[in-house]
Amino acid sequence: MPVGNALVGGVLRSPLHRAMSRSLLLLTYKGQRTGKEYSLPLGFARYTEDELVVIAGRPGGKTWWTNMRGSLPVRLLIAGREIRGEADLVKGEEAVARLGVYLAQHPRSARTFGYEPGPDGKLAQEQVAAAAAEVQVVSIRLKPSPDGRRPLSPGTPR
Repeated sequence: MPVGNALVGGVLRSPLHRAMSRSLLLLTYKGQRTGKEYSLPLGFARYTEDELVVIAGRPGGKTWWTNMRGSLPVRLLIAGREIRGEADLVKGEEAVARLGVYLAQHPRSARTFGYEPGPDGKLAQEQVAAAAAEVQVVSIRLKPSPDGRRPLSPGTPR
């Protein structure tokens, strides 16, 4: 794990997580070929009450998202709570819709992909569609907790 990821992961696991938990989660998964467990911090957006979106910006240099094909079981650490879910790489209109929500919640991220938000701080739909063709969009469907409660309460960071 790169040093930056290790530092951020350490903060997310600590009592100091509140400083980063509003926009970051720690994703843990098993590599499909190796079976080795990996953890990495990622920015996230809430798509629905039971679904989160993460993206792999500049995917050419990153390979973690290649494991997300076909409903991969994952563990998430969000706001100090461990939540289970299933991650899936999404494409087409599904990716456009989810990336639109992600960019609405993280407008500065658009600049990472070379897009400049308009005066209202949002990207045009054509720009979102173009960005969705360049980045990898991963949907994470959250599983209910063992006691049957919803995985993220309304007070949990978006």
